[in-house]
Amino acid sequence: LRSISVTQPTPTQPPSPPMDSKRLVLVLSLAVIIGCTLTAAATVPKEVYIGAVLPLGASVGFGALSDLTQMALDDINNSTAILPNTTLKLYVNSSGYYSPNNALRSWIWQTQTWSGNSKPAIAVISGIHATPAVAMSYMATEYKVPFLSPVLADDVFSNKQHHSYFYRTIPPTSAGTDVFVALMRKYGWTRAVVLATDDDSGRSIHSTMTTLAKDTSTGPALDLLLLTVDMKNKEDYEAKFQTIKDSSYRVVFSTTSGGHTQFEYMRSIGLLKKEYAWVANAWCDNPINTLMHDDVAGFMCIRPVPAAGPTWNAWVARAKQRPMQKFVPSIGFYQGGYYDIGWIIANALHKMFHANASNVVAATGENLKTYLAQTDMTGVIGQIKFDALGNPVRDFQVVNYQMPTPSTLPFVLWWNRVVFTYSMSDKKLSEQVTAPVFLEGRTTVPTDAPVRTLLRVSDGLYYTFVSLMAIGIVLAIVFAGLIQKNAKHPVIRSSSPLFCQIIVLGSIILLCTIAVFGLDKDTAGVCESLPLLASVGFWLIVAPSFAKTYRLHKIFNNKKLRIQKIPNSRLLMEVGGSIVMELIWFALFMGIGKPTANLVAAEGKLYTDVWVCDNEASAAWWVLFVAPKALMLVASGRLAYQVRHLVHSFNESKQIAYTIYTIGLLSLIALPLGQMQRTAPDSALVIVGGCLWFGTVSVLMFMFGSKFFNIYVSEDWRLADKNAFMQTNASSGSRSSRSPGHSRAGKHPGSRRGASAAKRAMEKRQQRVNNSSTHSRNASTAQDAPPKLQQVAMVQPRMDDPPSPARDDVDTPRGTEVPAQTTDAAQDAQAAPAAAVAVEGGNDNRV
Repeated sequence: LRSISVTQPTPTQPPSPPMDSKRLVLVLSLAVIIGCTLTAAATVPKEVYIGAVLPLGASVGFGALSDLTQMALDDINNSTAILPNTTLKLYVNSSGYYSPNNALRSWIWQTQTWSGNSKPAIAVISGIHATPAVAMSYMATEYKVPFLSPVLADDVFSNKQHHSYFYRTIPPTSAGTDVFVALMRKYGWTRAVVLATDDDSGRSIHSTMTTLAKDTSTGPALDLLLLTVDMKNKEDYEAKFQTIKDSSYRVVFSTTSGGHTQFEYMRSIGLLKKEYAWVANAWCDNPINTLMHDDVAGFMCIRPVPAAGPTWNAWVARAKQRPMQKFVPSIGFYQGGYYDIGWIIANALHKMFHANASNVVAATGENLKTYLAQTDMTGVIGQIKFDALGNPVRDFQVVNYQMPTPSTLPFVLWWNRVVFTYSMSDKKLSEQVTAPVFLEGRTTVPTDAPVRTLLRVSDGLYYTFVSLMAIGIVLAIVFAGLIQKNAKHPVIRSSSPLFCQIIVLGSIILLCTIAVFGLDKDTAGVCESLPLLASVGFWLIVAPSFAKTYRLHKIFNNKKLRIQKIPNSRLLMEVGGSIVMELIWFALFMGIGKPTANLVAAEGKLYTDVWVCDNEASAAWWVLFVAPKALMLVASGRLAYQVRHLVHSFNESKQIAYTIYTIGLLSLIALPLGQMQRTAPDSALVIVGGCLWFGTVSVLMFMFGSKFFNIYVSEDWRLADKNAFMQTNASSGSRSSRSPGHSRAGKHPGSRRGASAAKRAMEKRQQRVNNSSTHSRNASTAQDAPPKLQQVAMVQPRMDDPPSPARDDVDTPRGTEVPAQTTDAAQDAQAAPAAAVAVEGGNDNRV
């Protein structure tokens, strides 16, 4: 249709009729109404009301806070530079000061027209109590009325979901956590207790500290003990303080408030001693009772940088001139905040009304919130600026309470020394301003954990046992020299001198174990050498004793009376084999579960450590370590019992039995008790070292001391050998009348039946000697006998009458050499060496 051009005639318009008077009046009325409306929207209000839920009188420790806000409004109203055409008025309602319900009623009346108040407040200032303030802040967010506070540091107000209209001039409690972490880095602390209340603020502090503890960008991760406490519940705070006492933490970050009663309990259990470092941030600016000066002296506290400078001093002087402030001991940061809040609201209103003269913003709480967020001013407390959570961006100080001068006032502010300042923008502590003084006047920085001491064997005890060890080694060396000197003596030759020397060597090794045991277990090689020395020393003592006793058993307890050839070389191979097997086992075990030195807490001593030896397979270790030795002791005991009736020169069954008894008994004492007392080095050395020394020295004395006593002091060994050999030959003669191995005289020459048979044989032989006429010939024949025969001749009884002939009618078992007879008393002294040669001889070791 647009493409079609149609020409149509233009119609003639009739002239407009003149406007009548009624229409003119209607148009003018509408214009007046619209103009009035536009004029009202752009007009600056002459009065703006601000609400405050505060006590009308003086608040304990703070003075008349509402009076300080009124002071600010008076200054604003008298100034022509700010809000020149507006008067600020203050609603003060104290009915909601403590009670949340009353607080809500007061807030509603102050801010809502439907409550009957035709002039509602555009903003409300809070009191000093958090519980009613939380309720009012919820309502402020719901009805979009700004709610401001200079004293409420609770972290619950940082939750902008429920408290989006809340602003404050004091940083939240959790803001001090950044400062505390920086302080820990400064002093090198890595462990601390964080004490907080069981509420939103406490949980926020714990959450923030947990996050900061994991941040390793500025230092190592932190070890924190997080505790919640109710300072009004005696059982709860006493239990939490006891937990701190029982722990190993020595740095405490307290975000709770406490009174004299709580501090007295802390002092009674030792939490206020110089070993501890206390840092607080919840009550730095609160007045402290003079009774608590001794309690908190030495505390460090984190606080916002307080107001200072000429501006502050001039304002304090002015404030003290007001009638309601005359009885306040001091005016501090909180009081200055109540004054500055009046100016914060006035500055935001001024921007609303005068920032753009052509577009005046309506005086509503929602609009006021927008301009409050833009606050950037200098008040009497310092620079004021809010972050996105409505919290002030403010630097901090770390102050140290040192005992003030005596004061007659009931309350004083207790900080007096600034140690550090903390920049919130740089997140760093400044250089130290003043050296702090900690609890009990300590000037050095406490450690974050108890100073742990290393428990060692006391020097006096160690050197005592080293001296005893030296005495034992000297005794062993003396015995070794005497054994070598008397190697050909009948007593020593019958005991196998070579094996005696090996036993002495084992004793010296066991004695050396005492000195090694007394060393710190972290000393290189101690844990590895202890079991090795004990094992080798044990086998060098027990294995030779077992070997030579086994040889005597095979010779003298030979039922078939066959020739027994058991040379020393064979026994040495057996002894050496046991040592080699022990070394092979030890090497294998070192590869599987090598003993290592571990640092553990000493039992019964706080903050004391001790080095102990442990291995991964502890149970298997003790089984493998003890079982072979226990079996060896049992076998040696059984063997000693079997040779108990041998002649005195060869019989060491008592010495071996004593050795077994001593080693076994002392092992049962030393092993379990030493393991139980391993965290007490002195006790362990007394038990283990005492058993080693007593056992080794007593074995040396009993085994070798008795021999050298007989050699150098007594000659009882001669008579004992003579009597024993008399019974042996008599018993052998009785057994020779029967077939070999079927003697009724008993299995052993020293048995009761053998002694009876020997007596009868001797009586018979004596009768034959008395009737013999060939005594001289036989005596000379015995003296002229070949040396080989003399070596195997057994001791015969010396009698007054001539002996019997060399051979009688008693049958002699095949392979047994018949001893010669002699009448010479000197032959008795040669009998024992002759028998010893039969055991110790060269290639013809036989009886």
